[in-house]
Amino acid sequence: MAVKIKLASRAGTGKGTCRKLRAKGVAPAVFYGPEYKESMAGAVELREISRVANAPNWETNMIDLELPDGRVEMALLRDVQRHAITRDILHVDFYQLVKDRKVKVAVPVRLVNKDTSAGVKMGGVLEHPLREIEITVLPREIPSEIVIDAAKMQLGDELFVRELDMPESAELITSADSVVVMIARPRSVSEVEETSEEAPAEVEVVGKGKRKEEGSEE
Repeated sequence: MAVKIKLASRAGTGKGTCRKLRAKGVAPAVFYGPEYKESMAGAVELREISRVANAPNWETNMIDLELPDGRVEMALLRDVQRHAITRDILHVDFYQLVKDRKVKVAVPVRLVNKDTSAGVKMGGVLEHPLREIEITVLPREIPSEIVIDAAKMQLGDELFVRELDMPESAELITSADSVVVMIARPRSVSEVEETSEEAPAEVEVVGKGKRKEEGSEE
């Protein structure tokens, strides 16, 4: 369900104006999109926008944005600027969604049951190299996140992007052959010992060969 946010108008721009707004609990914002080629400057209550901007999947949370003239537009947060130290919200960008027009989104990937994974219990190492999947998709089908259950993954199992459940209208931008999550086999003690034994053996053979060649020259 979409979160409702009200975009109020703001007259001034510049750092001074923005600082005054933030002091009043308001964050400067802009709204733009396919039908708004010229961005619209505005402001939103920090208390309201924080509910979306501080969520793990803020980039895919649908917003019903009420414009200053009363119109309501579907939107996504496209950018959240934060203070480098305090992480306070300094500025936000809203992007308009059009009903029948696909939009590019980065959908976060969340793993569940990592600690109870069959492969992990057998000593495997769970690796999660891909944290988000980029797709183009119709607004009504934007997934807030992709959830992967690692419980039944065995040693050596790999899950590729092409194996994920995607909305009907979704088109992949991320390579379909990319590995999202895997249970890597740990190196056994015997493998480590074999590796450590091989190196000296090679040196010894080279040494013997060298001595033999030196002997033949004498």
